[in-house]
Amino acid sequence: MWLKTLARFVKSVAKPVSIFVIPHNGMPSLRFNLPVLFLLVFGASWTVLTVWAGYIAGRHFDYYVTKADNKILRTKMAYVSEQVEKGMAYLEMTKRTDSQLRKVLGMDPDLLEKEQGLGGPQDADLADFRRLLNAKASEIKETTLNNSIQKMQAESRKRLSSYTEMTLYLTDRHNGARATPSIWPAEGRITSPFGYRIAPLRYASEYHSGIDIANEAGTPIYAAADGVVRHSGWAQGYGMCAVVDHGFGYSTLYGHMSEILGKEGVQVRRGQVIGRMGSTGTSTGNHLHYEVWTGGLPKDPMKYLQVGGKHTGNFAGLFDGIFGGL
Repeated sequence: MWLKTLARFVKSVAKPVSIFVIPHNGMPSLRFNLPVLFLLVFGASWTVLTVWAGYIAGRHFDYYVTKADNKILRTKMAYVSEQVEKGMAYLEMTKRTDSQLRKVLGMDPDLLEKEQGLGGPQDADLADFRRLLNAKASEIKETTLNNSIQKMQAESRKRLSSYTEMTLYLTDRHNGARATPSIWPAEGRITSPFGYRIAPLRYASEYHSGIDIANEAGTPIYAAADGVVRHSGWAQGYGMCAVVDHGFGYSTLYGHMSEILGKEGVQVRRGQVIGRMGSTGTSTGNHLHYEVWTGGLPKDPMKYLQVGGKHTGNFAGLFDGIFGGL
């Protein structure tokens, strides 16, 4: 059955068809007799050729577009590499500045370098990074550049951590300096030093836990450092006295005052008037009995007064301009 169908199809496509070409300019007409099979083969061949030509043309078009895109990408990567190289130069400058600041502040300049194993790029990584950025744009790989940028970001975080540490260190030094009783609490002359002496009223040896500064009655008495008034009132032997807690283990006592201006619980600043000189309590004349305590024991106030002198400040003055609002 199918053989008869195939035979009829072959016979039908083998029959010729006539194609007429009739020009309109007076030229004779043309007639072509072509088998149907030929037309079918020609049409199929033309279709295949057209599809193949479109495919080849598309491939070439995609190639040139991709090539142009790659060229643009390489140009952008070269620009990014140049910018990152500039950033790397600034980062190296901050690293040197970091080390210099640590030396000036008395901190260990090699502390962060010893901790390189904790994270961030090593010196060798930074050197490889510099070599990468100096390479040609065509040799730069995106993944390698990304890895280098991540290492640079880690180094930046490391520098930021270092500067934060230095800021906290400076703040602590500033607060500690402000808490150190290093200015003279009153103008006058020293009439009795720290240590053992002959008691002026009993004429017997006793331990004098502070120094006596004599001057006229009403002479201003100043807080030797920042702190909080913990006691303000009468004390046996000291008369009218005030005790100021400065923190960092420091406290000071001011005795024999005629008037107390600092109330308990009030914060005072270095150089603030907290009382007036007098002769209350066990006293033979107008003077200030001044004590410095640290670690729970009385210390010689002269060791702290000699730091700043009678009319000068101390280490804290270096930071007042920076931490004035603290």
